[in-house]
Amino acid sequence: MKQIVILGPQGSGKGTQANMIAEKLGIPALSMGQLLRDEGATGSDIGKEILAIQDAGNLVSDEITSNILKQRLAKDDAKHGFIIDGYPRFIEQYEASRTFLSPSHVLVITAAKEESVKRIMLRAEKEGRSDDTPEMLEKRLQWSEEKTAPVIEAYKHLGIVHEIDGLGTVEEVQARIAAALDL
Repeated sequence: MKQIVILGPQGSGKGTQANMIAEKLGIPALSMGQLLRDEGATGSDIGKEILAIQDAGNLVSDEITSNILKQRLAKDDAKHGFIIDGYPRFIEQYEASRTFLSPSHVLVITAAKEESVKRIMLRAEKEGRSDDTPEMLEKRLQWSEEKTAPVIEAYKHLGIVHEIDGLGTVEEVQARIAAALDL
């Protein structure tokens, strides 16, 4: 069973690549950000709390995030593997996830900050995402650089990290990932 975690800065292409890999492997691609937005759209009490947190440009708590992800991983389509993009992003999430997440591979997609900003602003235009403002973007990129590094190091100690250059065409990046995963 392949459990693949994709990490990297926002705008590095994690979601695009996750969807392409998932299609090849016949497993679901899960985006932690999308799972939270989906819960927010339900109008539930927890969904309203998530939306308020995100609209303020803050991070949803580990407890909420872990519970949302555990519920999603319990669904039948994830029993034979999955790809998760955007989780765990910091060491507390990594520690909490060790009871329910055992990745076989961790892909770290790298991209220059300028390229990430350009991609995110295009995505914001296309998708009309309220959480992709320049101010929130700067906050998330800075946070990502500081907080994700210890998670990547923890996974490196397990010998499952593949660093992938995220620059170039979608197909070029996909070829690098396919080589890393022996697809």
